[in-house]
Amino acid sequence: MQTRRRRGKIGGIVRRRKNDLIYAGVRTVFALAKLLPRHVGLAVFAALAQAASLCAPADRKRTARNLASVFGSSWPQARVRRLDRRVFRELGKNVFDTLYLTRCTRERFSEIVHHDSLEEFERAYGEGRGVIALVAHVGCFELLLHFVAMQGFKCFAIGRKLYDARVDTIVTGLRSGENIVYLYRDESARRVIGLLKEGRLMGALIDQDTKVDGVFAHFLGKLAHTPSGPMRLAMKYGIPVFVITTARQDDDSHHVYISRRLALDETGDMQRDLATNVEKANMLISEAIRRHPEQWVWMHERWRKQPDTPGCESLPNIEKYE
Repeated sequence: MQTRRRRGKIGGIVRRRKNDLIYAGVRTVFALAKLLPRHVGLAVFAALAQAASLCAPADRKRTARNLASVFGSSWPQARVRRLDRRVFRELGKNVFDTLYLTRCTRERFSEIVHHDSLEEFERAYGEGRGVIALVAHVGCFELLLHFVAMQGFKCFAIGRKLYDARVDTIVTGLRSGENIVYLYRDESARRVIGLLKEGRLMGALIDQDTKVDGVFAHFLGKLAHTPSGPMRLAMKYGIPVFVITTARQDDDSHHVYISRRLALDETGDMQRDLATNVEKANMLISEAIRRHPEQWVWMHERWRKQPDTPGCESLPNIEKYE
């Protein structure tokens, strides 16, 4: 018993020291981002990210494997390898711009971030039923919350509470501001519905394989477990749905891509309609990634769960309805 307590105590000390190091690293990154002019910061953070990737062989291996799986049959191997090397540099640049754009002036933000027409989006928002924006980890995706808020749309987003309260406070600060409400994932579903009924826009990332409820739909050509909660809300309450993504351009500006309003299936078969509607969103997100493949998080284990994975056999699967 004493040995077990001693091990637990040592483990606790190790975790605290690890968290202290992570917090110190985050503070250093923030301080560095504040000191550097944008063009210098982009170059420095790209180099730092590439160097950091050398200490993460599992992420590099997963990135190479996923890229080869999606593009290996249609691209020359040399092109896939070049893209593999570029992914981490682009990630570093987007980390810098996350820190830069969330603290710059409205005028400076508008100089850097351009966008598609908002006309159809404004009409949907004006209906007063709320709007659901399905987004992805493409480009500097953290800017999207601030983008819609700066256009005058009241919005909210939902995220996971981080293990270290100090780091969580920093991240929450990045996702807060005028017209923005930030919720933790474990907060009441009633609060989410209430904010939508106020007419707010909800941003929801759906391009990763997480523990939330989902369906199987095609993603970059392969079946992937995809979060379905936001789409289920849209179908239940008649909320307009759009897919919104962003990507860095060659001149280091950013462009926000806004889809047409999704035409949701309503056949009366809930399982089928849910899978079909998620499939529509996944197709648009896949197109966004194919436009700028160097700017997606290929190190994520996107296709981890499959229909034959234990516990997943009964989930809606788009292939059942094709």
